[in-house]
Amino acid sequence: MSNNPEIRIKVKDAIELITEMFKTKECSDYEAQTIAERLCGANLKGHDSHGIVRVPRYFEWMEREWVFANRKAELVIDAGALACLDAKQGFGQVAGEYAVDEGIKKTKTHGVSVVGLRNSGHLGRIGDWAERAADAGFVSFHFVNVRGSLLVAPFGGTDRRGSTSPLAIGIPSKDKEHIILDMATSTVAEGKVMVAQKGGKSLPAGALVDSSGNLSTNPEVMYGKIGEDEVPDSENGTGAITAFGLHKGSGINFMMEMLGGALTGSGVSAGIDDKEKRKFANGMLSIYISVEKMVDLDYFTKEVQSYASFVRASPPSDKNGKVLIPGDKEIITNSDRMANGLPVAPIVWENIKQTAEKLNIQNLGRFQDAIL
Repeated sequence: MSNNPEIRIKVKDAIELITEMFKTKECSDYEAQTIAERLCGANLKGHDSHGIVRVPRYFEWMEREWVFANRKAELVIDAGALACLDAKQGFGQVAGEYAVDEGIKKTKTHGVSVVGLRNSGHLGRIGDWAERAADAGFVSFHFVNVRGSLLVAPFGGTDRRGSTSPLAIGIPSKDKEHIILDMATSTVAEGKVMVAQKGGKSLPAGALVDSSGNLSTNPEVMYGKIGEDEVPDSENGTGAITAFGLHKGSGINFMMEMLGGALTGSGVSAGIDDKEKRKFANGMLSIYISVEKMVDLDYFTKEVQSYASFVRASPPSDKNGKVLIPGDKEIITNSDRMANGLPVAPIVWENIKQTAEKLNIQNLGRFQDAIL
């Protein structure tokens, strides 16, 4: 295994290998490829925490029966502009598409829609769903929680009481370079702690808090001490991730449980009377708005472009940098990584290959040239 802090993996090879891996677990060709493409897509956009680093964990979750192959989301509420789908613990990469497409369909009819998704496997990069809606010309909001996932300490607390609860907002652009805000309401997503634990980018100051209330950047706070070949398990740690933005971010994190968990019927991360840990699932509440039914489309486009240019023109505090708006970094990163491969820590690729060996993927040697 390489001692370099980072290697580059060919996107095509990563998708091909990961697709084959999921097909061994009875995922349909479409489902397996969708999972692989969306995981690699997260890396392409710079969201490594929701990318291929999660492959070994997904197989672990299948063994725990937290997620199942080939579960089609069911439309359980269909009331005009309002809908809710039950993913039945199916893979979120596929369930998310069903939910967004239902929102798009209803918004074309009503000008607006509200769609809940409950009992979903990991939905991956939530910005994917804002981008899918923006491709259809719609503004969208996505509020997500993680049932059964206790990772985040509330402001002023020292133990885990909430999930990372991501938020995404999408603004469509005619040139498809959409404005996408995609963020965890914790200081970092848990996947970023996984990346750091595997030798990737280090965590920002104050990202974690230990059980004594001391701020930390050491992934052992989350996972304890683990070997290189082990899959990080947050249940083995005693600390927590902090919420972003002190009390304000903690308040938003709390509200995500209300919207993504309670309102969708998926369930909040935990309750005071729980006798055992709740089964892992994502809940997502999404709101879609048709721009052209709300406001003159040319006016909207001109206002968005004008303000985006105004903000980008701010003199940068870093003389070698430039001011970006939501979505800019993803567009820049995607262009670089499509050309130059996905940067990962060597142990991440090694863990994926080890998982592939356990699944008896044939002729793994053909992926020897995957490293650029």
